[in-house]
Amino acid sequence: MARTEIVGARITVRGVVQGVGFRPFVYRIAHEHRVTGWVVNSTAGVIIECDGTEGDVREFERAITAEAPILARIDAVERTPIESQGFERFEIRPSEADEREVTLICPDVAVCPDCLKEFLDPSDRRHHYPFINCTNCGPRFSIIEETPYDRPKTTMRTFTMCPECQREYDDPLDRRFHAQPNACRVCGPALELVMPTVGGSGMAELIVGRSYLRMPDDIVTSVGDDPAATARWLLKHGGIIGIRGLGGFHVAARASLDETVRALREKKNRPAKPFAVMCRTLEVARRVVYMDPMEEKVLTSPWSPIVLLKRRKAAASVVSALVAPNNAYLGVVLPYAPLHHLLFDDELEVLIMTSANVPGEPIVADAGVALKRLTGITRTHLTHDRDIVNRNDDSVVLVEIGRVLMSRRSRGYAPYPIDLEDVSAPAVLACGTELKNTFTLLDGSRAYVSQHIGDMENQPTLDFYEEMLERFLRWFRIEPGIVAHDLHPDYLATRFAKRYAAEAGGHVRLVGVQHHHAHIVSVMAENGVTDAVIGLALDGTGYGTDGAIWGCEFLVADRSDFERAGHLKYTPLPGGDAAIRHPYRVALAHLHAAGESDLSGVGHCLFPEIDGGELDLVVQQIEKNLNCIATSSAGRLFDAVSAILGVCHEISYEAQAAIELESRINRDGTGRPADRPRESASTDGGYASGPHYPYELIEAERGFVVDAGPTVLAVLADVLAGTRRAIVAEAFHNTVVRFAADGCGVIARASGIRTVALSGGVFQNRYILTNLVSSLETSGFRVLLNREVPANDGGVSLGQAVVAGERAARGLE
Repeated sequence: MARTEIVGARITVRGVVQGVGFRPFVYRIAHEHRVTGWVVNSTAGVIIECDGTEGDVREFERAITAEAPILARIDAVERTPIESQGFERFEIRPSEADEREVTLICPDVAVCPDCLKEFLDPSDRRHHYPFINCTNCGPRFSIIEETPYDRPKTTMRTFTMCPECQREYDDPLDRRFHAQPNACRVCGPALELVMPTVGGSGMAELIVGRSYLRMPDDIVTSVGDDPAATARWLLKHGGIIGIRGLGGFHVAARASLDETVRALREKKNRPAKPFAVMCRTLEVARRVVYMDPMEEKVLTSPWSPIVLLKRRKAAASVVSALVAPNNAYLGVVLPYAPLHHLLFDDELEVLIMTSANVPGEPIVADAGVALKRLTGITRTHLTHDRDIVNRNDDSVVLVEIGRVLMSRRSRGYAPYPIDLEDVSAPAVLACGTELKNTFTLLDGSRAYVSQHIGDMENQPTLDFYEEMLERFLRWFRIEPGIVAHDLHPDYLATRFAKRYAAEAGGHVRLVGVQHHHAHIVSVMAENGVTDAVIGLALDGTGYGTDGAIWGCEFLVADRSDFERAGHLKYTPLPGGDAAIRHPYRVALAHLHAAGESDLSGVGHCLFPEIDGGELDLVVQQIEKNLNCIATSSAGRLFDAVSAILGVCHEISYEAQAAIELESRINRDGTGRPADRPRESASTDGGYASGPHYPYELIEAERGFVVDAGPTVLAVLADVLAGTRRAIVAEAFHNTVVRFAADGCGVIARASGIRTVALSGGVFQNRYILTNLVSSLETSGFRVLLNREVPANDGGVSLGQAVVAGERAARGLE
């Protein structure tokens, strides 16, 4: 073919290619490569028809993938030959919609360096404008109502652009070309500070903690002129303020003030659960926490999640110990919305930034709702008039063993789909579980996992769940023929699944999926594994096929079924949920199961702060097996040891006892155990180096049982002997690593399987994760972990969806 011969091509680009500056990018590279034609957004993706020489079109196609905008995610580029159309120039055409096609939606994105530079430039027309954005940053998911992503289908439709903003929006060479939230002070959203009136003095006073704070006259005057400056002054002086950000409201407070933090805990009824903190800059964060290059990279990424980082001792000067009591880690996030940058100055460098919600309910996004529902926390709100239609919490991640691991998948990541290898399922809705709920829609090989919904324990959370499910079904054009659910009959998510199927009139098939099987299959699906694996699921609660509460499960699993090959020995849990809230009760149960003969005497010795009459009643309940539920939960074993060690006797948030127990292990700045003398615990080499305790693997009728009774008695002996808590905590963790690795070895010898999938909330314990992965890999195992969904219950819905789809594909019930 001659170089000068003109050819035609139709190129379809699929993936996240809308709302990310993709069309102006295509326009620019078309001119660079001497290609004429047009580009259009459609529900099928970005469509390009072009003319050019074969060489120019080939280089143009290569550049589409190689030079794509940072926010784009290209799943496929398909080129089809067509007749040359004789185009004279290249142009961008208006969006097209096709109800049969699916448009992917970009998550909300942190302010980009270019916008931040303009934001900080006093000579720029958007200097300190809190809603500055471009095609590379800003709100996406939180403001979209319908697809494709165009301004009239977002909450920005009520703001008419001024001539200058319109010029930017219309210029294909401007980085704000078709930036749907584009705006400025003249034409866009604006801030408002809503404050209470006190004693007829208007805005002159504000309740801070338990006292009134009188504002100087100049600050009172600035309330209307500069709401952000007023809010900053209030925060600096101990105020507690609601901040309406990208995905909803946060409650902000100065992190260094004990009195303010204490007041916030009382107002939120949050006695101990850690608060996240927002640091003014990366340099400030480096003074507060330890970070390696990978942690810095994810902290400063466009997705800007909260990153769990090891606290420095020097942090005490700017972060009160009350922010994350008894915890070695801090959740740190950098300012990701332009508004956040207005809250800091040289004297105010670290803020608590926690989700604004009524305890147990989802994050609040609506300004009116905030004013009504958050009065017990704060009546002062820095809000704005850009509506949030899809609320989403901050995402939370940790970096361990060289990987970024999800703890909560939400802002910045949802609703990006997860593409799965070797999965081809009919349309499935997986309803998730009770704690840390998400739902998943699986269509073919693409899984749409919702943002973090929350704990499905009340009507407001169920309402939020149903609201987002309706939108996901509409946006991604999915009509589920299968609905997957947890086996627990009383979960709200399970009840919803059954109601959804009933309302479908028999056209939907219900599939119950065991909790821990779903955990393991979520790992298999993310890693593209179809052959059977050894699945080790360690968590707090999962309804078993025998009606017991499982939680330390050794499975031989594939994507459709599993065999329970081993588990932790059952222990009676006195009072069910009451025991979970009071770990001392779990400790008594484990001591009884281990054979402790003087349970009451030991209990009074270990737990003198517990009412004696109450303790004796619990002892009787355990000894007579009254209202006790059998459990094999690893989480409850951690609770028991935490209580025996005197770390945590009562909890106010999930996994508190286990988290505080892990934090007792002495560590250096890297997060690894610090060198120190070994005391009374056994120290013979093996899977986990360092001190450990005895345990037994007992052959059972089916598989084996791990008896941790000897462990519990050895912990008790060390505590009574005065062994340092750090040594006992480390020895216990090493013991869990050893019996987990031993159990995997038993299964491998019997089955020949050498791949292990790890999942469940316990694997957010860094010490357990790091040491167990190392032990297994040293023994020749291939180890699989969750990647894009959390190992905790936030990833269960993905596993449910894949199990249900696989069963349908195989014709299984």
